Amino acid sequence: MENGKTMMAADAGGAARERLEAVLDGLESAVYAADARNDEILFANRAFRTLHGGDTVGRVLRDLVVPLPERGDYRVDPRGLAGDDAPCELFDGELLQPRGGRWYHVREQAVRWVDGRIVRLGIATDITDRKKTAEIARQQEERISRTARLITMGEMASMLAHEINQPLSAIANYCAGCIARMQAGASMQELLPAMRKASEQAERAGKIIRRIREFVKKSEPRRAPAPVSAILDEALAFAEIDARRAGIRLAVDVAPGLPDVYADRIMIEQVVLNLVRNGLDAMKDAIGDERVLTVRARACGERLVEIAVIDRGHGIDEEDRERLFQPFFTTKAEGMGMGLAICRSIVEFHNGRLSVESGPEDGTMFAFTLPVEGGACE
Repeated sequence: MENGKTMMAADAGGAARERLEAVLDGLESAVYAADARNDEILFANRAFRTLHGGDTVGRVLRDLVVPLPERGDYRVDPRGLAGDDAPCELFDGELLQPRGGRWYHVREQAVRWVDGRIVRLGIATDITDRKKTAEIARQQEERISRTARLITMGEMASMLAHEINQPLSAIANYCAGCIARMQAGASMQELLPAMRKASEQAERAGKIIRRIREFVKKSEPRRAPAPVSAILDEALAFAEIDARRAGIRLAVDVAPGLPDVYADRIMIEQVVLNLVRNGLDAMKDAIGDERVLTVRARACGERLVEIAVIDRGHGIDEEDRERLFQPFFTTKAEGMGMGLAICRSIVEFHNGRLSVESGPEDGTMFAFTLPVEGGACE
């Protein structure tokens, strides 16, 4: 009687294993189990066998095509695990197969095998197409961002020409004055102050040109630790040109002790400049003390910094506010409707959030968050 029950239990167990293997064979992902100590393959589903051209049980896992983590990549060394240590996660990440150039998402866990030994149970999913799609989207995002910077510079061309013309005119005047005084017999000591002023103006013109070149040049997005104050200084150096001509004062309020943000400086400068120029446009009809636009930066929790651009303009209707970030929607008579959409894409590329709400003194406040150094989520 006991023998009969044992046989029935064995048959039931065999049927369960067959059903499990049938399920695993139906998966598109490659599933395998290998001895944690010597890498001998104990089980492989159909996708794994197909990938390697036949039966793989008994072969050494590291001799095959699916990429595997290096020993140092494991959370714990699977070779040293005992029976009581399982189950536990060993690895979860994306790996490139060098020979085939394909990408896999590989996840491995340590589990106890049917005979009691510790095995690495792994699932490898081919994500090459997804990686290619993401790369194409990233390249497209970079092209759109650069085009937006060129458009911004085009819109500011006359003001930039005026800004550069000021130091150039000063240099010409100082040089003409020096020539006249030299012809009149002035000493070098008398000419020195004018020459120094000419040199200062040349540096000023050069700085403007360098800013423009840095802003519009083609480059890959490069995120790195960056001081918030430095980002705002560079962006507002451009915006100051617009603000002076509009008779609007820019007020900068940066909280002391802010940590560096993890960002591409040029892309975030583009966001700040775009939001500030929108704010200046909204304040064309403001009068008196209202002609102040505030750029504020402060901590937002432990892992984020919030940068806000606050104008005192006419505000935005609730209906328009819901559509502001849609491509090609604009409230400007000559606007393209791409600026805010691009700004939101850039902020989201940095794992941040761009929002709009009514300002504290009427007007509108656009605010976006950036991760701090060490708090970035890739």
